[in-house]
Amino acid sequence: MNAPPRARGRGSAGRRILPVATCVLLLTTCTAGRAPAVELAAVTSGTVHQTVAAPATVEPADRRVVAAPASGHVAELLVADGEVVEAGRAVLRLDSDSVDTALAQARAGVDAAAALAGVVPTVDLSPLMAGVRHQLDAVLPGLLDTLEEQAATVPDDQARAALLVRLADARAAYQRAARELARAEARAADSARRATASQRTVAAAQQRQAAVVLEAAQAKDAALIVVAPIGGVVEFGVAATADGIADDPGDLPADVAGLLGGTRGGTGGPVAVGAPVGVGQALFTVYDLSGFHLRAAVDEVDAVQVEPGQPVRVFLDAYPDDVLAGSVTRVAVGPGQAITAGVVYPVEVALDDLPSEVRPRVGMTASVEIEVRRVASATVVPASALVRRDGRDVILVVRDADGARRVRPVPVGLVAVSDDLAAVDGDVTAGEHVVVAGFEQVEDGDRLP
Repeated sequence: MNAPPRARGRGSAGRRILPVATCVLLLTTCTAGRAPAVELAAVTSGTVHQTVAAPATVEPADRRVVAAPASGHVAELLVADGEVVEAGRAVLRLDSDSVDTALAQARAGVDAAAALAGVVPTVDLSPLMAGVRHQLDAVLPGLLDTLEEQAATVPDDQARAALLVRLADARAAYQRAARELARAEARAADSARRATASQRTVAAAQQRQAAVVLEAAQAKDAALIVVAPIGGVVEFGVAATADGIADDPGDLPADVAGLLGGTRGGTGGPVAVGAPVGVGQALFTVYDLSGFHLRAAVDEVDAVQVEPGQPVRVFLDAYPDDVLAGSVTRVAVGPGQAITAGVVYPVEVALDDLPSEVRPRVGMTASVEIEVRRVASATVVPASALVRRDGRDVILVVRDADGARRVRPVPVGLVAVSDDLAAVDGDVTAGEHVVVAGFEQVEDGDRLP
């Protein structure tokens, strides 16, 4: 005889409720001289609520861990540990030599950029060249005209002709020189304009860059007054020891709060005035306790059945006598971290209205039963009635045969199963009885009283 399947359910002692419809019977068989005890239960009809069980923890409506924006020390605590604050309330103030140094350097950079912008632009030589050209224009044309007039009076035709040719060459050379000088003047003016524009562009860029650096340094200085990102209860973190403070390596983002701790050494006591802190170190946590929800870790085998909107039964370990209600609000896309081997997926569960006596606290342990399927069936048997034979689900039905009540195996199809009940398809009807315990004591065809 095959053993019954392992009981399905959360496995928490004392929480299984046997349905009234099971009507357990204690019988005795008299086969081959033995008197074994066998338990029977009635086949019924009804609704089977198939559930997925998972461990869970209580989470607040929101929580934010706030990290130090720079290395330094705590200069002032502006709220008390455990105090309720509003979003934006200043919680503490830090002093940081690295921030002070960066701010001073940024201000010096702004002054240097302003001084560079005031430097005299590049010298323009074109006015000097224009003056030379104007002087030549004022002298040479008149001088050449006078020489031509005098050459015309030379009596020797050959000498006069030679002199006039030389004067014509001189006039042509002057005109070429004047044109070259004008072009050089234009080039000098253009070069000066471009050099001046480039110098001004560089100076303006340096001023803008210096202003951005200063703005960033001022923002970092302002961030030394650390505020609460949300409203809630403030809980201070643990300070680092003086020899454990990290340098300020490019200022890690604040959202790594607590992951690296910002330290290379040990830790001291709670964050207090004078306590050293490292960049990225968790300073405090703000808990929004306006509501609570649960984060369950659902095994990968069960996670494929879980969807938002499914009803949930919640059992808080701190309140073992209360069964709370809720619903699935979110199923994570990626896996979470499992305590043991295997893969789990985080599932968020919203709680319905809580009884006044139930007051959850952050981190409390719980278990949840997520209803993944609800089946109304004409044939419902206790889950303990199912046994496996040759890869099939079988139930042992008690039927009249040869004037006696005998055990008969009946293959069934499993439609849905909960902790205690199973909806099945097969040759069995409501009102019949099936074996739910003592399987090892009976054989197929055994007679029961």
